Amino acid sequence: MQLQQIKPFQQARAGPARRQPMRVVCQASTTPAAPGRQFNPLLMGAVEALFRFPPFFNAAAKNARGMIMKRAEAIGLDWGSAMAELQAQDWEAQMKEVTNPDITYPAYYTQPFHAYSQGNLCWEAALEVTMAAKSVHAMVMDPAGKTMDPAGDEALRSSYSARMAESLAQLGVDRSKVKHIVDFGAATGLSSLELLRAFPGAERVTGLDLSPHFLAVGKWEQERRVAAAGGQPERLVFVHGLAEDTGLPAGSQDLVSMCLVCHELPQAATKAIIKEAYRILRPGGAMCIMEMNPESAVFQRIFGNPFAYTAFKSTEPWLQEYIALDMPGALREAGFAEVVTRESTPRHKTVVAVKK
Repeated sequence: MQLQQIKPFQQARAGPARRQPMRVVCQASTTPAAPGRQFNPLLMGAVEALFRFPPFFNAAAKNARGMIMKRAEAIGLDWGSAMAELQAQDWEAQMKEVTNPDITYPAYYTQPFHAYSQGNLCWEAALEVTMAAKSVHAMVMDPAGKTMDPAGDEALRSSYSARMAESLAQLGVDRSKVKHIVDFGAATGLSSLELLRAFPGAERVTGLDLSPHFLAVGKWEQERRVAAAGGQPERLVFVHGLAEDTGLPAGSQDLVSMCLVCHELPQAATKAIIKEAYRILRPGGAMCIMEMNPESAVFQRIFGNPFAYTAFKSTEPWLQEYIALDMPGALREAGFAEVVTRESTPRHKTVVAVKK
């Protein structure tokens, strides 16, 4: 079938870990310097200027996507066959089932990123996300970034769960009482499925995402899992909506998770989402964030290398705003009193904050 692109409604918007002992990087009383001050502003400014030139952006994005596909093949993934199977499905019908027609997309969400000209509002991005995640995260557990592991994405997500559990225990949160969870930026459900595994006693995980394309693929994959399990329903529900304005009742959730989303957002959107998380959490509930760690040695090397930084920046339009974000400060500003940050991989961190 020929896949049709959805048009934005208007121009206006995700096994045990192999790296076990981790250090606590900061706690509630610590206010770190804004990470952006530690990097080369001249390099970043020059690269930003280059990416405003469409031919340069298009060439860099095409190269980045090619590298992702090449790495996928190197770790044994059959990209072509997987895409052929997915492209044969009736995605337009599937998307109608999950689309909220009242959604207005914010401007930050309607621009190119992740090497796709329509960002997450296209079928290519949605169909390729699982393969791309396995490719991009293949070297995530190796500090040198040289050893490729097909299970790298799984290790990344399970390390998030492990560090989250440690931080929740440190902050006095009883995980057995976590019944209602929202996964902001759930995409097709990779992060949501890890939450189901990490919280077996949860009654419901709501996978919230702004892309109907990703949700359509996630719902289709869920139907296949349920059929393979003999019809046993999952505790995962997909919802098309804005993380800044969920529409959920105040104090209705026990835990909000946001996995690899903040670096895809301008700071204003991240802060608005954190405030919304605070609103929907019950007292004693927690917000948990897994993100790239700009202060890690891995990213310090990337940010100091014009070629590596240019390749990275080609898929991440909001990277500079994320680098400059004081995440613990943003959480405290929203009302969270206690914040704990732990390293979860050589290049990622897990941040947990509790609403008192």
